[in-house]
Order: sequence, then structure tokens, then C-alpha cells
Amino acid sequence: MARLLIAALVLLGGCTSLQLPEAPDTLPKLMYQTPLPPWPVSVPNRQISVDVKFLIAADGSVRHAELLTPSRFASWDKEAVNQLLKWRFSPAMADGKPVQLWIRQTVYLRFEEPLMMSLAEIVCPDRVIADSVYQMLSSGTAFDTLAKDFSTAASRRSGGSLGSVNIRTLPTEIQDELTKLREGEFTHPLVLGNEFVIYKRLRRAS
Repeated sequence: MARLLIAALVLLGGCTSLQLPEAPDTLPKLMYQTPLPPWPVSVPNRQISVDVKFLIAADGSVRHAELLTPSRFASWDKEAVNQLLKWRFSPAMADGKPVQLWIRQTVYLRFEEPLMMSLAEIVCPDRVIADSVYQMLSSGTAFDTLAKDFSTAASRRSGGSLGSVNIRTLPTEIQDELTKLREGEFTHPLVLGNEFVIYKRLRRAS
């Protein structure tokens, strides 16, 4: 099985907003990443890092990505930028509103095997709703019913089902919670950007 190039981010200073003269109240957080292209050469026991400048739109999408420390492999740099443009963040917040923001981050790269898991989700806009949904789940209400009734994600139409997901693309703290689940179990509400998500590990199709 091919090893994926997964990123861990460290926020650097020098963030500037296109809309505000001062720093926002809340900085963007990575919610989803696509793996970067395979590294062109073998790097045993070596850490790879690159500095990246992102323009994060008010909806959390990446409008622009630029490698500030290009590698010596131009083709890899080009493919990497194409993948970075597919990443998704929680938006920066200022005065209670999402704003567009330039950020600079160091991307530390690590090699990991894909970890596939069949999942469903319920995405809630705030903690109060998420806690209420969690209580109903704990009382025996069907996950797919609550997803259709309460989730704000597009997956609500399929009862929250996401199908098979490579959980390496999710934030590390969420990966840690998902790996604790047995089939049929669900998490407590987890913070994902500015939202709260409850995941259920589905049984694999036989």
C-alpha cells in the first residue's frame, strides 16, 4: 500500500487580513487536507518542511497557495500547490464574522499509510445543539434520523454517511478519537473548525 505524504501545520507570525487593519479574533484551523504528491527521493529518518503562504477565504476555502521555500523539485512543487488549493480551513473570525485572511504556515511532512474507515457524521453549528444530539444518540435515537434532522452538512441527505474515509486527512486530534471506536460506536461532539461533529464508525460491508 502506498504511503501518503501528510502535513502537520505550525502557524507562523505575520498574519495580515485583506479586510481588517488588525489581527482577527480567531485564526483559521485546518479541517481537511488532501495528501501531497509522493516525495521524489527517499528520505529515511528525515523531516521535510516547507513554508507556505495561504489566502483563506471567508468560507474557509483556499484562494491562493504559494510555497515560500520551494523544494529542488519543480514538478513536485507544482503538484503540491494544486493539492494545497483543495485544503479546507475554518475561517478567521473578526467581530463575530468570517473574514478573508493571508496566513503563513510551516508545513511539516510525514509519511503515513492510509487508514480507511467507514464513517457517518452529524455536523452541528454550536455546542448546545451538538450536546443535545449526543444525548439523543445515547438514549437510542437512530444516527441517520438525527443526521437528517440536525446536521448542517450535505451528508445529511444520506443519513450522515460518508462512505470509506481516509482519516489521515482529518486533524490529528480527530484521528485519535476515531481510532478508539469500534464498529457501531460514535464519538462525543468534536470541535472541527467553528463547528461540532459527531462521528459514527459504520460496519464494513461484507
